[in-house]
Amino acid sequence: MRYCYLLLSIIFIACEKNTHENYHSFHEKGWHTDSTITFNYIITDTNKTYNFRLKIRHTVDYEFRNLFVFLEDKNKDTVEINLATKSGKWLGKGVSNIREVEYFIAKRRSFSKEGTYSVKIEQAMRYGEKEKIEVLQQILDVGLIVSEQ
Repeated sequence: MRYCYLLLSIIFIACEKNTHENYHSFHEKGWHTDSTITFNYIITDTNKTYNFRLKIRHTVDYEFRNLFVFLEDKNKDTVEINLATKSGKWLGKGVSNIREVEYFIAKRRSFSKEGTYSVKIEQAMRYGEKEKIEVLQQILDVGLIVSEQ
């Protein structure tokens, strides 16, 4: 099974060309609810399609099993990213106390015009009676990966 996963990973990576990754790091201050992260990317070929993924890096001390974000590109949407199973097992990959999860936000997206585009992301976590969690701790980085198909 391990070899099958490795083979599929190699095939997947080989099929994606010109991958661009951008990250925003939070360091010790956490992710404030009013903090909007904007990732800009350039489309130079309208004949190609593009895949978009979010990458979340967090510690195993993160107190929730998911992460809700407001996502804005062509449309506005609320997205839930599962970081752990219901039983508490962390998803994704990682070493020591840091885990990394990727989440597809768009597959094979096409563009009619070349130019600079952006994706905006805000944390949208709530808990119990709280309307919002002011500062979300233990999320280390959020990244946007754009790859040609």
